[in-house]
Amino acid sequence: MTTETQSPNRRSPRQRHSKAVDVARRGLSLVMNHSNEQADAVYEQPASRYLDLDRFEREKRVLFRERPVFAGLSVELPTPGSYKTLDLPGCPLVIARQADGSLRAFVNACLHRGANVAYDAGSARTFVCKFHGWAYNLDGTLRKVRGGDNFGQLDPGCTGLAQVAVAEKYGLIFVRGTRLAEAPEPIDVDEVLCGLGPQFAEWSLEMDLSAPAIHPPVVTASNWKLAVDGYLEPYHFASLHKTTVAKYNNSNQATVDIHGPHVMSGFLGRKINELAEIDEGEWPLMRHVQLIYFLFPNVILSVMQDHVEYSLILPGRSVAENVMHHNYFAYTDWANEDVHHKRFHNTQWILTAEDIPMAEECHRNIAQGAIDKFYFGRNEPALQHFHKTIETELAAAQH
Repeated sequence: MTTETQSPNRRSPRQRHSKAVDVARRGLSLVMNHSNEQADAVYEQPASRYLDLDRFEREKRVLFRERPVFAGLSVELPTPGSYKTLDLPGCPLVIARQADGSLRAFVNACLHRGANVAYDAGSARTFVCKFHGWAYNLDGTLRKVRGGDNFGQLDPGCTGLAQVAVAEKYGLIFVRGTRLAEAPEPIDVDEVLCGLGPQFAEWSLEMDLSAPAIHPPVVTASNWKLAVDGYLEPYHFASLHKTTVAKYNNSNQATVDIHGPHVMSGFLGRKINELAEIDEGEWPLMRHVQLIYFLFPNVILSVMQDHVEYSLILPGRSVAENVMHHNYFAYTDWANEDVHHKRFHNTQWILTAEDIPMAEECHRNIAQGAIDKFYFGRNEPALQHFHKTIETELAAAQH
């Protein structure tokens, strides 16, 4: 979401991205005609779907362990030895850049007693469990058992950390939270993206981004789906964000494209109508549109004029908890650190002061039985698609 006036326009390949051109054309038409891209009908959903414990366990298994999910951007692991951790439901992971530039991902649990072998993100030559000092190579193989002569003979199968599938393409990283012995098939990123691959190839995320600004994960008191819901429609901008986001973005207007389970939404700047006075070949596109990629089931990746940011939302320890990771990456040709620092912290403020409290309020009320169903309007097609896709995925997993 744009939260302040954009920096002066600069000519870059992003300004002529084919999807940005398409969003600008459609968005300008929506604004000039006072219209919107809509679903066929209002969609009703029982509020119990945010509260049901059995359903919560199925969501974690089907949506977060059995299917590939986004785990980050390549720029987060820039050199051999770079690593990051990510706690998928039921599968804590460490992802590491190998000496040959490839990635490997492992269950982040020491073979000895299950303690973590890595924390947060950083760079290392080996992973060492701080409980008893067992050491592992970057490829996950067991390197050393501290005091091994006194420890005794290990089972022959105790050779290294359990591996999980990981794949990288277009600057995006995906993992599957089941061990390779249980799900040995590799991840096909193009298959996962369902046609979005060419768009990400055109963004050059693997080359043009600087090191990230990473905010520590935030644990909030709402179901994970409520946290995702707030990202999928601009309908709330004029009311919840009237002094922040709505100052720079149109409320209740967006372009929407469906790609399998994913959605690409084009959010529109308040001054997009200025494009009507400019020759299309000279449109400063990224000053007036933002491309919001919802990567099912839990990632919102936003491409803006001078930076990329993503929010990765995971189920927490209970049905009433989620964990939000929010990371910000400046484009290397926009190197004004002061501007990026301010923008990153403005976005953090909006999340913590406006979006998160509202999601928590909604969860408290439905948990008390205040309402028994939600209504997703025709003007919220991305939100409808998200929840319909969850139903489809859960139903398919039962057969």
